[in-house]
Amino acid sequence: MDAKVQQDTEQLREDLIESARELVPILRERAPAAEANRRVEDATHQAFVDAGFYKIFQPSRYGGYQMDFSVILDLAEQLGRGCGSSSWVYTNLTGQSWINGMKELQAQDDVWKENPDAVIASSFPGKDATVEEVDGGWVVDGTWSFASGIDFADWSNLQLFVPQKDGPPQHQFALVPRSEFEIIDDWFPAGLAGTGSRSLRVNKSFIPIHRGISAAEVAGGPTPGSEVNKSPLYRLPLFAIGTKQFASTAYGIAVGALDAMVEDLAPRSSVHGAKISELPTVQARIGEASAEIEAARLLLVRDFDESRVVAQSDELPTQEDRARWRRNNAYAGKLCVQAVERLFPLAGGRGLAFESAFQRGLRDVLAATSQNSMAWDVAAVTFGQVKFGAVLSDPRLFPGR
Repeated sequence: MDAKVQQDTEQLREDLIESARELVPILRERAPAAEANRRVEDATHQAFVDAGFYKIFQPSRYGGYQMDFSVILDLAEQLGRGCGSSSWVYTNLTGQSWINGMKELQAQDDVWKENPDAVIASSFPGKDATVEEVDGGWVVDGTWSFASGIDFADWSNLQLFVPQKDGPPQHQFALVPRSEFEIIDDWFPAGLAGTGSRSLRVNKSFIPIHRGISAAEVAGGPTPGSEVNKSPLYRLPLFAIGTKQFASTAYGIAVGALDAMVEDLAPRSSVHGAKISELPTVQARIGEASAEIEAARLLLVRDFDESRVVAQSDELPTQEDRARWRRNNAYAGKLCVQAVERLFPLAGGRGLAFESAFQRGLRDVLAATSQNSMAWDVAAVTFGQVKFGAVLSDPRLFPGR
């Protein structure tokens, strides 16, 4: 990379982080309302648009920044400190921009040519969802769920499982515009309540084939989008590195929970008049929790560094690379949960209050790590399968291309 370009990119990164840092107190103030209303405020989304946060993975041809994937960790750290739901919405919408950058140019034009600020949500098929392969694409019908940030989305990237005559269904990510789906108000969770991750209903909508991309095509290496967007970003493996958007938010939430605990304990005294912050047991829990949170970050950063080197080369990531990156992603989430749970005994009765910032952090980090790609047991088993040469339980990590 040219020295001037690299300097400008590094400055942009610092500017984005600083903008996110400035939003932390505002997001903290808005977090209770986001949770109560089960959606992030419009003003929060607009602040993200104005700051350029959604452009970090958007191709430069549309005014995007197509930055290194690790930037999502830096921004999620700050946004998650303020409001876990706001960070989750941000990372999910941003992750879909990245996937769209790996699709054919026509799909990218469909989304951004007329509206460079357009954002994309994702959704998973419900029990009544159907997909029929037809000439030139698919006809989809039914309900898709867990569409985080759908209130702000101009498109949804539906996950399709297309039936095949011989073999398992083919996994596709396929775009439908907002005009072709109806939002269903069915999001009533205990954690990450403000994400507005509601369902949507599609009524026999035709999706042209150029708006889709298969799981095999985003497994790492060249993609249709990387032919026109010359950045290693669009060669990264979705199911091994892309899932770090979830771990990044969990990390930010854990940092916020630690902040909340330190701020709450610093001025307090026990009933016997001793300063709580001077109790060795309190100090030990703060120390160990902070180490777990920092270890989570270091795992993610190492994976970003390794995957960047591979994506810049002509090599494909190995099976062990993918399994290790997925393992580390889930373990980073596990460390974040351990850290917040370690702090919980320090919260006392005040920490049981539903409106407590720490209590919200506990609910949110548990919700964030319940996402299927964050399941530690599954990721650990997958890595063990690779080490012993067994058949992978998740073929999306290394599908045939």
